[in-house]
Amino acid sequence: MFPSHKTAVRLVPIVLLLFPGLWGVLAFLNNLSGFSGTVTGAIRPLLSMTDTYGDPAQTWRAVTAPWAAPLALVAITAAETAAGLLSLWGIAALVRRFRAPADEWNAAKVPGILGCLMAVMVWGIGFMVIAGDWFLSWQGKAGIMGQLGGLIYALPAMLALLVLIREDR
Repeated sequence: MFPSHKTAVRLVPIVLLLFPGLWGVLAFLNNLSGFSGTVTGAIRPLLSMTDTYGDPAQTWRAVTAPWAAPLALVAITAAETAAGLLSLWGIAALVRRFRAPADEWNAAKVPGILGCLMAVMVWGIGFMVIAGDWFLSWQGKAGIMGQLGGLIYALPAMLALLVLIREDR
């Protein structure tokens, strides 16, 4: 009636990889279609720290070079896209080796692990830590929501990563 424990356990990383996989691909499409608006409305104010409290002891680290915001969005887009594509590749690899012995199944996890690592780097470290605390996004109009948004994206990738690094026997 129900699938075996092994089958159920092997479904978990496949489903969890949908989070960074789909978010990464959709982020690519969103960033591509709204590139100039995102540079103007989100990245430039963040880097230039124009939405902060304006404390010179903190705003010395603002980046105001005209090329910085577009370059930052290109880097963010590349990282999000890599997270998405590696995660989707991981799903395909796991589906192909769904009934394989443990050593083949474990080897098939590598693209998904790398996708999750990239997702944690961009959404966890990039959005939560660098944007949140270095560029003080929590002081902006959105407040702590910018960091929470990064957490919402990073958390499923973190959970998937924990599932993926467990080796089957």
